[in-house]
Parts: sequence; C-alpha cells; structure tokens
Amino acid sequence: MTTLGERDGDTGRAILPRTAGTPEREPAANLALEEALFLKNEGFVVRVWENAESVIIGRAQLAGFETDVGYCRAHEIPIVRRFTAGGTVYNGPGNLNWSLFVAKGLASGQVRYESSPHAIFRRASGPVLSALAASGVEAWLDPPNRILTEEGKISGMAAYVSRRGFLCHGTLLVGADLPRVKALTTPSPEALERRYTRSRDVRTANAPLDVDLFIHTFVRTLADETRLAIETGLPDEQERALADELLATRYGDEAWNLGDPFAWIEKVGKAAVVR
Repeated sequence: MTTLGERDGDTGRAILPRTAGTPEREPAANLALEEALFLKNEGFVVRVWENAESVIIGRAQLAGFETDVGYCRAHEIPIVRRFTAGGTVYNGPGNLNWSLFVAKGLASGQVRYESSPHAIFRRASGPVLSALAASGVEAWLDPPNRILTEEGKISGMAAYVSRRGFLCHGTLLVGADLPRVKALTTPSPEALERRYTRSRDVRTANAPLDVDLFIHTFVRTLADETRLAIETGLPDEQERALADELLATRYGDEAWNLGDPFAWIEKVGKAAVVR
C-alpha cells in the first residue's frame, strides 16, 4: 500500500498569516479552527497563525488556578480553552503559533504519523528547530514538549492524537513583553486534584529572528521532511463551517473556557495527556 509522500505529486497545504482570506486574530475563532482542521484533515496541513492578546489554557485545566480571571475580565483579555492537553500559554503581540496536522496516511519521512505524544513532540519539534537554526537561534527540545534557548523557554507544545491522525501545535515567542507573559500565565500555588493539569512557572525568553524568514524556512523544511509539495492555501468551506459550529457551541461558551473541563469529556472525547 502506497502511503502519502511516496508518490510524485503528493501535496500538503500551508495556511499562513498575513495572507488575504486567512482568519483574523480572534482567539476563540482560531482555536475552533484548529479543531475543525484536525477533524477534517486527511493529509498534511501546516498552519502558522497569530492571535490577539489572550490566555490559552489546556484542555484539563481550571482557568481560575492558571491565570488571574478577574484581571483578564477587567482588561478584556480573552481566556480560551483549547482541545489539546498541556499547560497555559500566552498568545498576543510578539508570539507566533504553529500547527502541524498529520493524517495516519503520512507514514514515511521525518515528519510522519505517530501515536505516542512523546514521539509526536520529537517529530514536530525537528523542523521548528531546523528553521530556528537557519534563523540564527540555537535551541533544543527539552522533553517532552518544550523548546529552550540559554535564556529560557521560547516554545511550548501540545498535542491531540487519534486513530486518524494527530495535531501538534506550539507557541513561539519572538518579541513578546516577557513581564506581561509572566503576569498572565503564572499559576496559583494552590494544590488541586491530580486530574487537573497544572502549569509550571518557568523562565521564558524571546527568539530574536526574522519572522518571514523563519516561516519560509519552516515550510521548506517540512516539504523536505514530509516529501510533499506544500502549496499555500486557505481553510475550505467545510472546515470553515465546522469551525463556525464549534465556535457557536463550545469555544464561544464561557462554561467551556472557564468551567470544569471534565463536564465536557463525554462530548469531545479524551485527549492525549502530557503533563
């Protein structure tokens, strides 16, 4: 059986920021689109995207223990829960998000389907590290899911895996206000039941780089490592329609974003958890 990437002419899709027709920087809509792209993916998609200032919490977290909900409300900073596991991250000015959607049919090359979260993070971080190196940034994977430089953490990753494929996405701090990042993402020291994922208070840093050069190198590296011709594209009508539905039924709902995540498990299934 021939797998994706083994035939000439096999293609992937790149959804890039600052391109006409790409989604705006609305956090809830962007997180809804992430899930829609995952659910509809049958091949390979790389997405690079930006959000307005926001706090993005992990699927199994309680917002009130991971950020200052009162401050965020007073300053109109959205708090949005993603459907992948892991800890709380900053989105906003000075941060770039990247996402890899890999279907099970992509079974060869350096970037390919894996079912283990730790293996997914190793695969997904490779092209990010290559693009960083080409941009003059020395960085490395700190297992399972952080990318570090000598100055601190520049990227945190999260993943969701199913029998049909996986999504691995991450942040990349390139020029953020680091004291503000810390203020918005410092968790409460109060203990919780073990089932709730807790964030770690870690030192963050920016990766000083040319964003356009990084994106170009990142996509080119992915083309090499997947053996696919990656073409720039947009979310299709079905993906947009599903994203709109998810926004209306979940990502725009305060109960999803600020409530108890385990009230939703039956509706959205279990995620691959990496603490």
